Amino acid sequence: FANIGVENTDENRRVYRHLLFTSDMIMERYISGVILFHETLIQKTDDGTNIVTLLQNRGIFPGFKVDKGVIDLLGSDGESTTQGLDDLITRCQEYYKMFCRFAKWRCVFKIRDHTPSP
Repeated sequence: FANIGVENTDENRRVYRHLLFTSDMIMERYISGVILFHETLIQKTDDGTNIVTLLQNRGIFPGFKVDKGVIDLLGSDGESTTQGLDDLITRCQEYYKMFCRFAKWRCVFKIRDHTPSP
């Protein structure tokens, strides 16, 4: 938001998503799924419709980001590890109940002579 001079607040992010997901364009012809963050799963459009419901009504599958970010892997040569495995099953079950039907997990690998580690 900073590059367009808009403050990055919960409400501004909600308004932005409302604008994207309620546009009159035929988005559902080209987009079959949208990766959502937890805050988006509970947000509503201006008329009170849950964003997940709005996407479903347009034939778009809601999904979610399940990893909890990447951190440096201690004792390695610049490698990293992804956080979030500890409670992954619980979070997946929770998001499934919230009508999400796919998940995204981010893992970074640096390919060099000696990495990833053997």
